[in-house]
Amino acid sequence: MRLNHASVVAFLSAASFGATASADLVTVQCTGVGAGRNVSVTQGGAVKNVFAGQIMLNLTNSSSGTLNGSWKSFCTELSQNIYINGAAQTYQVLTVAEVPIPGPAMGQARADAIARMFSAAGGAQYGANADLAAAFQVAVWEIANDYDGTAASLNLAAGNLQGTALAAAIVGNINTLFAAAANTSGFGSQLIGLGNASFQDQIIDPTAAIPTPGAAVIMGLAGLVGARRRRS
Repeated sequence: MRLNHASVVAFLSAASFGATASADLVTVQCTGVGAGRNVSVTQGGAVKNVFAGQIMLNLTNSSSGTLNGSWKSFCTELSQNIYINGAAQTYQVLTVAEVPIPGPAMGQARADAIARMFSAAGGAQYGANADLAAAFQVAVWEIANDYDGTAASLNLAAGNLQGTALAAAIVGNINTLFAAAANTSGFGSQLIGLGNASFQDQIIDPTAAIPTPGAAVIMGLAGLVGARRRRS
């Protein structure tokens, strides 16, 4: 089965992340999908019917030894694919600003916006709410394609990435996620990018934890009850 995206979970210290981000290699295999929805979006004028949501990864052979295990991830791009139970592939461990590869990479401003969105979601994006998981993935795509540092640039009716036929429940979640991403005073999670020049690049959150009881209130989203675990 071919998919157009993916997600991840675990705990690493910021120091450990900094030491491995530029040099570490890891073997990645997609083992399935989690919560999400099939959606239709348009990128560069081309309509893409894709799965948006959590993708399950198994990471092995980490050259630093810190990333081995089962994760959930969200992907950065729609131009390449990842295959469920396909051949394992060697990925580079990078900063999110450096993906996708081959470029152009998204850069620091977009990476920071994604990090703020991860933090604001508080782990709920890893739960069983399919509309939220789909919204989170679409929001990652929109930021990676169109965010220019302003809230106005996060608009699914315009820009390189568009999604005008999304279900209302998904759109409601997306709007809240966009607000968190554009809040430049917000806290950002420490994230890791996984890059491969031939396969879909991924984002994992090594600081993932059980969301606090107030996370649902902060996000203002219905059904934010999912837990984010260190190991799936």
